Amino acid sequence: MTAVENAICVLDAEVTISTITQVLKSSTDAIRQGANIIDFHQVNELDSAALALIIECRREAEHAGVELRCINLPANLRGLATLYGVLDLIPQ
Repeated sequence: MTAVENAICVLDAEVTISTITQVLKSSTDAIRQGANIIDFHQVNELDSAALALIIECRREAEHAGVELRCINLPANLRGLATLYGVLDLIPQ
C-alpha cells in the first residue's frame, strides 16, 4: 500500500508488474490530493514497471499543475532508467 505523508507519496516494498495497477492508482490519487514527492525509500523490489509508474505520475502531476520530484531512487532503478535512456525523464 502507498502512504501519503506531508505531500510525500511513500511507495511500498514492491513496485513490479504484479503490483503496478494498485501502486499506480494510489500514487496518482496521491498526486491529485497534493502530493508532489514520490519516495522510494521503502521499495525493496522493482522492475521496469517502476519506470512506467514514474512517467505516468509525472504526466498526472503536470496535468494537476504540480512539480513532481522522486527521491531515494534505488540504484537498480537508476540503472534501468539509464539502460532504457529515460533517466532524464525522472524528476529529481
